[in-house]
Formats: sequence, structure tokens, C-alpha cells
Amino acid sequence: ANWQTIRNRKGSEMLSKSCFRGHILAPARHTIRKLSCSAEPDQDVHDTVVVGGGVVGVSLAYHLARRGKDVLLLEKSELTAGSTWHAAGLVTLYHPSPNVKRVHYDSMNLYAQITAETGQEVGFHRPGSLRLAFTPHRMEEFRYALGRQGHKDAPLRLLSKAEIKEKVPILRMDDVEGGLFTPGEGHIDPYSLTQAIAIGARKHGAKIKQGSEVTGLDPRPDGGWDVTTPAGTIRANRVVNCSGFWGREIGGLAGLDLPLVPVQHQYLVTKSVAEVQALKKEIPVLRHLEGSFYLRMERDGLLIGPYENHEAMVQMEDWVKKGVPKDFGKELYPGDLDRLGPHLERCMEDFPCFANAEIQSVVNGPITYTPDLLPMVGPSLLPNMWLAVGFGYGIAHGGGVGKYLSSWMC
Repeated sequence: ANWQTIRNRKGSEMLSKSCFRGHILAPARHTIRKLSCSAEPDQDVHDTVVVGGGVVGVSLAYHLARRGKDVLLLEKSELTAGSTWHAAGLVTLYHPSPNVKRVHYDSMNLYAQITAETGQEVGFHRPGSLRLAFTPHRMEEFRYALGRQGHKDAPLRLLSKAEIKEKVPILRMDDVEGGLFTPGEGHIDPYSLTQAIAIGARKHGAKIKQGSEVTGLDPRPDGGWDVTTPAGTIRANRVVNCSGFWGREIGGLAGLDLPLVPVQHQYLVTKSVAEVQALKKEIPVLRHLEGSFYLRMERDGLLIGPYENHEAMVQMEDWVKKGVPKDFGKELYPGDLDRLGPHLERCMEDFPCFANAEIQSVVNGPITYTPDLLPMVGPSLLPNMWLAVGFGYGIAHGGGVGKYLSSWMC
């Protein structure tokens, strides 16, 4: 068989007309057959069925509908249930790979205009983002990244210690070497964003059914799929698995064994902090690479989200072995601050106001990783079965992946 596989040897994604994802093997030609005209008159028939109502699935439905395609989105409970609703909502233009950076650009462009199109506010804050350097080696990395941005222009620039101090008065500057600043980045409300894109999708003709769990996926002789739900069977030319941490289950219904591992990701939100309340304007979203955490303002408090190392990270092996609990959707796990100890200690060192802050809430919810942390996007080995799963950064990727995948499918 003539299989195509794309793999960037340095570990970055590559965008091409062949494949977004390194370890997906895609047939050289993916034939889309028209549905047989022998369908029963009362049978529900659609060109494309998207499974999953998080930001990625809704974005794909939106972009397919804008292209004039007949698309039905099925969500087992309600839109954003899963990982989208509890996301910290970070949006970025930056990426080390110039090609994936284009996906981020497309996300940003969609999010910036969706309110004007639909009337739904999305809480888009754009104070920029700042990657902090505490070592000369990190500054060299930033200079290298800056040199690569010419391939696709990005408004990145290096900041001096004085400029950083002006933008982030609450940061202890003793060990700071400099920073890489990207204007226009920021954070967004994931729930409102998804609802806004859904409004746009419906406006362009997409149908969205909530409370419609997919319980079966059966291939048809004509190349399409029978999609079974409690309300009946839907006939589709093609199916797209956008079901987040349900991705393994949905893939399994079609006979696919997808390498998706759900893990717990935590972030905490503080109560009002006097030093933050006194700021004249919102600070950039900060990425502390040595401490492995991000920090942003949440009203007049702080939101801190550490990325735990492999030893501390909780991989949800019971979900992999036994499946996701049937009714799990908008639930969270108890916070475990002990796991975050090293990250929070570094945060207190570099942001002294955090040391005296009261914690208001700890959000500990499941997100899905793949073996190399990159999303799986593109056609599967099964005819007319497409994938958009494994997003550890779904908000940043969602708008752009919807646009990219829709153009690939059409």
C-alpha cells in the first residue's frame, strides 16, 4: 500500500497537504464516496458527522459549514463538557515550529472576530505574553527562536530587564536575564468562545445535537458510516472523531486503538491580591520555563498553572484500561497541591505577592496527551474516518485546526 507519513525529526509538527501529525499514517488518496440513494426516506443522512462538542469539534463544524458542507455535530452531554470547560484559556501566536505557528494565527484570527459575527462576547484579553529567561542559555534559545520567526512573520521581540520590570511590576527581578515578548496574545473564556463558534456554525447551516451519545460506528459497503445513537442511526459520508478524552472510546467503536492517555492538569486561582489590585493595567501572560508554570491575572488575583514532571504527573491508567466513567463530563478531581510544591515554591520566590495570597480554588481536570504531546489530526487508516484528538492545548489549536482540517477534507 502507498502510505504517507510525515515526521519532523526534531519533534515538531509539520503542516502539509499530506498530514498534520507525525505518527498518523494516511492513505495517499482518501476517497469520499457519495451516499447511496437507497437510504430509507425517514433516515437521518448527513455528509459529515463530527463527534464531540468541545472547542475543536465546534470549530471544525463551523469551518465545514462556512464551506457550504452538510455537517452534524453530536455531543453526548453539552457543549464544552470534557476538557474545554475547565481550560485556563491561554491563546498564543508563538510556536517553535513555523508551520504550527500558522495554526495558532488562524485560531487567533477566528477568536478576534467571532464576537462581531455572532454577538456573543468571549472574554478575550490580549495583554501579550512574556516568556521569562533566568539563564544566559535560555536567552540564547530566545534569540534562536526569534531568528526562526522570519519564515512566517511574528511580532516577537526581546525585552530588557528594565522593560520587563515596567510590564510586570510584581516580578522579582534579581535573577531575570530578559524575556521574549509577543504582543496580542492573551487568554479567553473557553465556555463563551465555544458557544460563540457554535452560534456561527448554526448560522452557516451546521446542526448541533446535544445529549446525543454515539454508541456505535459501523462501516457501510458504500464507504460511509452508520452512526448509532440512542435516538436512532445516522448515515454519514464521513465521521470525524473530535471527542477529547473520549477519543479512545469513540475510536474503539470503529476498531481503532488510539494512543491517547488522559492525565490530570491542575491550576489554582487566588483571592484578591493587593499588589495585583494596585496594578494600572493587566500584566502579560507569563511563562516561567525554569519553574515550568504559567501565570496570568484573574481579575485582581492570580492564576498559576504548573506543568508537572513525569514522576509527579497523574496518568489515569484506569481510564485507559477500563474506559472513561460513563457519566463523567463536567466533573473535577480534588486538588493536590503537594504535587505542585516545587512549582509553587519557585512562583513564591519570583512573585513575592503570591507567597501571602489566599487560594480561592484549585482546578484539577483531565486533559489528553499523546506519546509525543502533539495532536493527532487527519485521516485514519479507516476509509472516511478522520481524527482531531489528543490536544493538550485545545484552546490555542482549536480555531486553526478546524480551518486546516476543513480545507483538507474539502
